Formats: sequence, structure tokens, C-alpha cells
Amino acid sequence: MSDDLIFEDLNRDTFDHKNQSEYQKNFKKGLSEEVVRAIAADKKEPEWMLEFRLRSLKKFNEMPMPTWGPDLSALDLESITYFAKSDAKANSKSWDDVPDDIKNTFERLGIPEAERKVLAGVGAQYESEVVYHSLKKEWEDKGVIFEDCDVALKKYPELFKKYFMKCVPYTDHKFAALHGAVWSGGTFLYVPKGVKLDMPLQAYFRMNAPSQGQFEHTLIIVEDDAVAHYIEGCFVAGTKISTLEGKKNIEDIQINDLVLTHQGGFQSVYDLQNYDYSGELFEIGYYGNSVETLECTEEHPILVVKRELANERNKNWNVEWFPANKIEKGDYLAVPINKVVLEDKVHKFKIKKYDSKTRSFYETEVEVAASKEFYKIVGYYLAEGSISAGSYLNFSFNINELNLVQEVEDLIFKVFGKEARRAYHHKNNGVNVVVSSVEICRIFEHFGRSSDKKSLPVFMQLARLDLQAEIIKAVFKGDGNYYFKTHKSGLKESFRISSTSYDLAFQLQQILFRLGVFAFINKSNRKKPRKPMYTVGITGEYLSNFGEIVGIPVERSLNSKKRATKFNLNSDFAFVPVKSIQARKVINRKVYNFSVKDAETYVASGVSVHNCSAPKYGTNALHAGCVEIYVGKRAKARYSSVENWSKDTYNLNTKRSIVDEDAVMEWVGGNMGSGVTMLYPSSILKGRGAHADHLGVAFANAGQIQDTGAKIVHAAPDTSCNVVMKSLSKGGGVAMYRGLLQVNPNAYNVTARVECDALILDDISRSDTVPDMKILNNDVTIAHEASAGKLNEEDIFYLTSRGIDEEAAKAMIVNGFIEPIVRELPLEYAVELNRLIEMEMEGSVG
Repeated sequence: MSDDLIFEDLNRDTFDHKNQSEYQKNFKKGLSEEVVRAIAADKKEPEWMLEFRLRSLKKFNEMPMPTWGPDLSALDLESITYFAKSDAKANSKSWDDVPDDIKNTFERLGIPEAERKVLAGVGAQYESEVVYHSLKKEWEDKGVIFEDCDVALKKYPELFKKYFMKCVPYTDHKFAALHGAVWSGGTFLYVPKGVKLDMPLQAYFRMNAPSQGQFEHTLIIVEDDAVAHYIEGCFVAGTKISTLEGKKNIEDIQINDLVLTHQGGFQSVYDLQNYDYSGELFEIGYYGNSVETLECTEEHPILVVKRELANERNKNWNVEWFPANKIEKGDYLAVPINKVVLEDKVHKFKIKKYDSKTRSFYETEVEVAASKEFYKIVGYYLAEGSISAGSYLNFSFNINELNLVQEVEDLIFKVFGKEARRAYHHKNNGVNVVVSSVEICRIFEHFGRSSDKKSLPVFMQLARLDLQAEIIKAVFKGDGNYYFKTHKSGLKESFRISSTSYDLAFQLQQILFRLGVFAFINKSNRKKPRKPMYTVGITGEYLSNFGEIVGIPVERSLNSKKRATKFNLNSDFAFVPVKSIQARKVINRKVYNFSVKDAETYVASGVSVHNCSAPKYGTNALHAGCVEIYVGKRAKARYSSVENWSKDTYNLNTKRSIVDEDAVMEWVGGNMGSGVTMLYPSSILKGRGAHADHLGVAFANAGQIQDTGAKIVHAAPDTSCNVVMKSLSKGGGVAMYRGLLQVNPNAYNVTARVECDALILDDISRSDTVPDMKILNNDVTIAHEASAGKLNEEDIFYLTSRGIDEEAAKAMIVNGFIEPIVRELPLEYAVELNRLIEMEMEGSVG
């Protein structure tokens, strides 16, 4: 099959969100022939499927509950709702067809944003029905089928009947029989011979109501020599990320950095990723900033308003996530507006002073009231200020600007109680305002000493709007101008502020966004040795708004017929049109990405981007799905999942694959949440040379039993497998590895390796290993390793002795322990798993 066929069953219960809907009132609990017939009738299934369901129901009633493994006596099967039909119109091909209440739920899960645009196919299951399903046309044209199972049963009856529950027969165990009786929804994927998928295929499952059962069926058929490929989304080194402390290169982002999100607030980074990428890189340039371009891998999600949907007269544009390779010239990128406001009454500046007695420097704090006067002085300093000899604060003006000279002198006295003096330079028609004070100079050093290094500290970037307006007024008076000229093409007018500091120009642009004024940044490269000049400009309909701030009327512009701009602004975003898109092939280029708490978005090169991950979670009761995968000759399939059902859910899922000659099956997964999990992905290696990899990590917290593992049956010669399982337990949780390795009598020259490691994070938790090996011939090479241990105190001491916080040290050890599994997960699932484990460990490790 593929390099990476990704088919996800991914759930994250970060907030235990539940959507309220009227249909939940009509749930019928318990299992009976009446319920089974109702399911088949509601779905208008063929007669053979109803007969299959009834046979399965009969088998379910006959079979006993499992007597091995976790105790299931508390699972009340009569209290479960086995089929709940939502108000959604099944098999919607357009997201617009999905009802608003369900759409809102999945928007909280992130599905209609990044994934529905990035993924080749997305299936979203709500309760017992698939409400949204799509597949890119290019794959449809190649014969790929990606449907929900209910539709596939009717559209492709012979193909469906040939494979359905042949890999996992309903007679397999009690919950396979239950699944056969009440299965509903799920996904059907058929990849024809030789087809090479280079985009991901994913599905999402959610239970919304309490005491709900979910029984989705996943049926994947990959014919001989078929290939699928999952591509991860990242940015190149040097991409500028907007953080609370200013712009940082993406490769310099660290855990716990606070970054600006598309929601206009700051959230902490909790995971970092980088890898070598081969493929297309897209470089996107946009109007509104001639300095920065956005360069990323082709599928990375970017927040956009498509050109054909944009309405210049409607400021409340609807934004959507699109991959870079689907963005076109003229589309609008969304630049988030920082909405955080600090209400500081006093600002504290750390400065160094000299003690003549000890002849040494010491650090102290100086307080300055957060007043309009102080902010205005700072604005004048950013435009015209400098520090000389470490003790002289200078403001330089033209001789014709004596009104500004007098204003600065008055402000200095009012804020600092210091008299300033004037120094005239008649030869240059200049006049300086000079303040002699080491302490005041130390304060203003926080705003930068050289002109190209000037910038605002964090508290001023987040200050009240009335205070920020004072900065704009003063900077404009010092370094701004009002350009007004009539050309043949019409009236040309703009406000401009110039600076040799790009950081300052960018900050001024962001402040103006907050003040309701769209401003663009242009760079002019002047001849050496002079520094580049950055111009913050305002044109069109925003002239009047800016004019009101700086006190310059622009009445004449009201008569202009060309007042509209190509930009737009609302309370959440500034919208900038794309002016250029260039794509180029790269090989093994290092690219970067990171994860952000809650939002999972950040601002790269000034633009809102998604990190390709989104929260998913399920709630309550019983999950007894079934996954069947058929891997053809010389094919390669990968199934990646991170399951995190809520803790009152019994996760009794069955996953199995049949692997043909020289084919490869890879299972990579993480198991979190759910009160009881019994999950053992299985591979039947039926063809000569078949291979299976099983990689997994399980985390058992308080009140949880994670009974997971792998089952491999070697049914042909020259087959091989590799099993690596990791478990963590804390809070009294129980993590168990339960595995089967069977080598049939005819399976000669078999190589198998099983490794299961457990890390116990406290004194009340438990980890067990229950391997079962049935070796029925002698021509085999088998290796089995198992280990269990606690956090090593010596390792913790080593890390803490080098300045690492103890909690961070423990987290590093845990991350290192699970790293062999995490590195094999696709990017967003690795992020997902890291975040889930971080949340499980919060405040309770050690």
C-alpha cells in the first residue's frame, strides 16, 4: 500500500465539551432484535445485511463476557444507546449541508478548519452517522473510493460484501458479535492497484451524549502495489514568529514561549518539531508588508478569505483555513489583531546604578507612572531621541520645530521633574533638547539606543489604546509626514512614518490595527552605508481615522473618488491580499513547527497559521468499533491513531489486518483516557515476506486500566515483525501489555522482536506484562525484552544540578522514554500525544 496510509481514530477530551441537541431526548436504551431491525430499516440496508446483523445478535446473546483481562462487570450493556440518529442529513458532500449545532461541535474540534482543507479526505462521524464525507477529485478519478460505510454498502455492494467482517468475523468474540449487530457509520476506503496517494486520508469520531455507544466500522482495502503518502506541514528556518517578547525565528522558539494566536491573545508553546522535508515549498508575498514573505510546506494551513468570497463593503469576512498550495493571488490573508490590554498604573524599569563606596554596580527598579505624558515622551524618543556618553538624553529637532522643543521640555519636567536645556546647531538648522541624568538614560535604554534597534517593550505593546495613541502622535510629529498631491490619475495622499528599525515599524503597524487604522509597511533599500528605511503608510478610507489621532484634518480627501484601499480591517483581523506565490522543489530541507496551548495556531511572518493539529475528544459509555485492513502484495499501509475517549468510556475496539506477500503493515498509536481499554491491533502475515511493525504507547492515570498490546500471527515463510510498546502509569493507574506472537508450523525463517517497557511515575501505580508466544517450528529467531522502572533519581539530580526545573527534568525523562514511538507518528498526532501526556502529568509527577 503506502509509505504512510493514515487513517485516524483520534479523540481528545480536553474540555469534555458536549453539544446540546433535541434529538438526544429520543434515545432508546438497551439491545434487542427490535433495535437491530430498526437500524437496518432506517438505513434501508439490503436483506443480507439485516440477516448478518441478526446472526451477530444471536451470537452476542450466546457468548459470555470475557473472563480474562480487566473486570467488565460494571459495564451495563442495557443502559447503552446502540443507535442514535442525529438531525444531520447523512452523507453531506458539502460542509454547508451540515446543521449548525453539529457544525459548531466540529468547529470546536477543529475539523472544519485546517483538516477539511488540508486532508485528501475527511470523514466526520457524529453519534451513529457520518454527517460529512469528501474526497479530492483527483483521487476519485483514479478509482479511489472514500465513503462512509453506509453509503459504500449501497454503492459498491459486491465489493463491500466481499470484505466486510471477513478479517474480523462476528464469531471472534462477544464484542465483535455486538459490533456486527449494531455497527453504524464509519469509513470505507478502497485504493486500486498501483495508485499512489500523496495526501492523507483521515476520519474523526465523536460521541456527544451520555450513555452512548459508538460502533463505527472502518474497512480499508489496498490493492497490490498501491501507495499512499502523508505530508507534514512546517516552516523554514528564519520564519518570524510573533511572541510576547517580540519577533523570534521559528528555530529559536522554546517550550513555554508565549506566542500570538489567531484569536488575538498569547498562549504558551508546549511542543517543538522539526524534520527534513522533501517536496514543494511555497513562498507567499502579500501587500501590506514588503519586508516579510511566508514560506512553508505545501499543505500548511493558513487563515484566508478567498477572493471570490471577499466583500470590501462587509468588514465581517468569514475566514477559513486553506493549505498553502490552494491559495491564489488576490486571496486575503488574515493578520490577527492583538487584543490583550494591560491596565498598569505604574511601569517598573530595571536599571543598573553605581555604588561609589563598594565601587560596583547593582540592579534596582525605578517606577514611572503610566501616563499619557510619559508615553508621548517615549514616542518622541523613538522618533528623534538618542543617548550619548551614557548620561545625556537628546532629542533632535529642526529649528522650525520649536513648538515640539517646548513640548518635550515641558513633558520632561512634568514626568521626571528635570529641567532640560537647549543646544542650537545653526549650521545644520537644528536644535537639541538635552537632559543630563544617568537614571533617565538607563530608563530610555529599554527603548533601544541606536535608531535601527529601537522598539517598544511588551507593556507598551499591550497598553491601553489611549496611551498607545500618544505614542503614535509623537512618533508622527517627529518622523512622519502627510503626503498630498494631485496626479493625472487622481488624488494621491497618504500619512507616513519612517524608521530605520523594522521592529518598531512592525509594532507601530500593530498598534494602528488596534486603533482601527490599516497601515502597511514598505522597505526602501538606500545606498550603503546608510541603513534601510521602513515606512509605515496609511491611505484610502483609513486617512480620516489616522488624521483624527494625530490632529490633522483631511477634509480634501473626502472629495476623492479613489479613497478605497485594497486592504480591510475588522475587530479581529487585518486582511491583506496575496500579491505573489512561488513554489520550488527542495530535498531534505530542515523545517519547523510547534504546538500552542488551546489555540494550536500562531502568527508566522505576520500571518495566522495553524499547526496542523486540532483538538478531538469523545465522551461517555461504550466504544466498540472495528477496523479491518487488507494490504495487497508489495503494498505498505500505516494506521496511526491517538485514542483519548473520556474516562467513563469502555474502549473495546478491535483492529486487525491481513498482510499479503512482501507487503508491510504498520500500526502506530497512543492510548489515553477511557476508564477501561482493551485494544490489541493484530496483523496476520499470510504472504511470504510480509512484515508488521507495531509501535504504541499507553498512559494509565487514576481510575484507568490500559490493557493494550499487539497480536501477530506468522502464517507464511520469511515473515517478520517488530513490536515496541511503552506504557506510563501514575495515580494508581494500571498499564498492561498483553501480546500474542504465533508462528505457524509452515512459517519458516521467521524473525520477530518484541520489546515492552514500562515507566511507573509513583508508588501506587502498576504495570504488568502478559506475553503469549506460540512457536510451532524451530526455524525462527525470536527476541523478547521487557522492563519496568521508576523515574531515576540520579537522572533527575543530574538535570536539576544543571539548572533545569525538577518538573521540567521529569518531563524530559518521560518524553525521552516515549520518543521512539512519538517520532513515528505523523506530525499532528505526535503533537496530540505529547500534549495529552503533558496534561495528564500536570502537577502530579513527583
